[in-house]
Amino acid sequence: MSGPHSHRAETVFAIARSSELEEACEPTGGFGAYISAAEAESALRFTRAGDRLDYLASHALFRLLAANRLGRQPGDAPEIEVTRQCPGCGSTGHGKPAVAGVSLSLSRSHGAVMAAAGPDAARVGADIERFPDTLFNGFDVYAASPAERSELQPGDVPARIRLWVAKEAVLKAAGLGLAVEPSAVHLAPVRTIGSGTLSRAECPGHPGVHGVMAAAVAAPPGYAAAVSGASTQPPTRIALARLLPSGTGDERASGGSLRGCRGGTGRRTSSGP
Repeated sequence: MSGPHSHRAETVFAIARSSELEEACEPTGGFGAYISAAEAESALRFTRAGDRLDYLASHALFRLLAANRLGRQPGDAPEIEVTRQCPGCGSTGHGKPAVAGVSLSLSRSHGAVMAAAGPDAARVGADIERFPDTLFNGFDVYAASPAERSELQPGDVPARIRLWVAKEAVLKAAGLGLAVEPSAVHLAPVRTIGSGTLSRAECPGHPGVHGVMAAAVAAPPGYAAAVSGASTQPPTRIALARLLPSGTGDERASGGSLRGCRGGTGRRTSSGP
């Protein structure tokens, strides 16, 4: 039997271009209606308009998803307490953002943002990455296990980025980030889900990583994205219109349109502040 809040036991994610989320939020006061005053102030440190937009969009999406999973109204999003703690140094000034009562993860990359949520006791990680034109020298050695390297085709950048986002999502879910070198993690395919793959992380030297699942999820054209956690069930995409106040959603906010995005050469992905 399922109770009234049983849907919150599943892992969900929301994903959008930053500009689309900005447009969807505009009728109700813009990003400022959904982020904290401290986050609005922190956004001012970004000198590039695109970086500032991505920061605002990712934190608004994170808080809107948190409000939805906690059964609160979108307007409550700025008041939700978000804490951080670095697993390495113990500082509360940085680290993976957390909200009591729900497990959350966020990511942003060059014009696109995503957030994932699961039950409070679950481990959840999300990562999105725009396909670059080129990769840094030594990428395969750093990012892929020996078995994975043997299967990568020369010059196949998208395949490498899909592998990267899956591993980064796993390491975020484990709370370790890149403190563990991605090549130490092998992703063993379990089954096909949609147009992607559900994989299981093999990393016996790190019990918090070993056995974590990673699911490739739909992303805007030109990007790869993944959601990770303990569940063997693939995550469910939640429409932006469900996160915003009633009557403000349209086709873009509903997740029905993921139009093409510009390509690029750099890399900027973040789960941090």
